[in-house]
Amino acid sequence: MTTDKALVASLPGGQAVIKWFGFCPSFHDATLDGITIAGGNASLTLGAFRMTDRTDEEGYFILDRHAQVVIHMRRVTGLSLTGDAASIISELTVRRLPATPDRSEWPTCTGPAAGDIEVAFGTSIGLTGSFYAGDVEFELRPAEEPA
Repeated sequence: MTTDKALVASLPGGQAVIKWFGFCPSFHDATLDGITIAGGNASLTLGAFRMTDRTDEEGYFILDRHAQVVIHMRRVTGLSLTGDAASIISELTVRRLPATPDRSEWPTCTGPAAGDIEVAFGTSIGLTGSFYAGDVEFELRPAEEPA
C-alpha cells in the first residue's frame, strides 16, 4: 500500500502538513504518542520530524521540522490494532478503499466500505494497525526547534 498523496492534499489540514515538511510524509520513525477512540471517532497523535541530508559532527542525520501531527478520524467504520503500546512508525499510509473488504473480518459491526478512508501504519517496534473512517482531518502542531 502507498499513500494517495492527492487524497492527503485534499483532506482538511493535509496541505499544512505537506507545506510544513516540504513533502507528503510517510512518518517513518515517528513516535505514536497517543490513540483516542470515543463516540464513533478516533485520533492518532504522532511525534514527527523531517530528516535532512545533512549530518552533525558525530555523523548523525540532522532532524528538523519537529511537530505533533494529529490525524482525526470521524465516523469510524472499523479498526484493527495489534502489538503493544509503545510504537515507532515504519510507515503510515492514507488511501481511499477501492472496494468493500471481506465482511467476515468484521463480525461485530458493519465494517468499512468502498470509499472509506484507510489510515494504516506499520511499525518497527510496537503497535501496528488500520483505521477506516468516513472523514479524516490532519492537525499540525509545530514544535519549537531546539536551539
